[in-house]
Amino acid sequence: MRSALGGERWLAREATAMAPFAVFAARFCIALIFLANGLGIVDQTRAASELAAHGMPEALVPAFMLGGRALQIAAGAALVIGFHERLAALALAAFLVPATLVAHDFWASPEAERGAQLVNFLKNTAMLGGLLFVAFRPGTRRASS
Repeated sequence: MRSALGGERWLAREATAMAPFAVFAARFCIALIFLANGLGIVDQTRAASELAAHGMPEALVPAFMLGGRALQIAAGAALVIGFHERLAALALAAFLVPATLVAHDFWASPEAERGAQLVNFLKNTAMLGGLLFVAFRPGTRRASS
């Protein structure tokens, strides 16, 4: 049986060896929802309706939806492959914050929807945390990202 200290050393060694794969997997998992949205795998009809309901002129909604989808595809793909991953994460975060405030305003939702909107708001907050971690994590070379 290994001592506690020996076990920690083994775990540190294994974690170091697995780090490149884990970092890729983390970036892939974070990017997946943005790619699904951008590629239209997730229906965006409700998102378009919410933009109009929150005061955006209906004539501008298609352009904003197209721009959002393009950003999600480009930054999501960049995040997956690690191309300027910090910039990609910041771009997705900049998109996510206003999208969350518009689409998941649980504080203004009817009582029947409040719980579901709160859950979605908190999920988006967790996604934001992952994006901020990618953008500002220590120990990565700035020149490559």
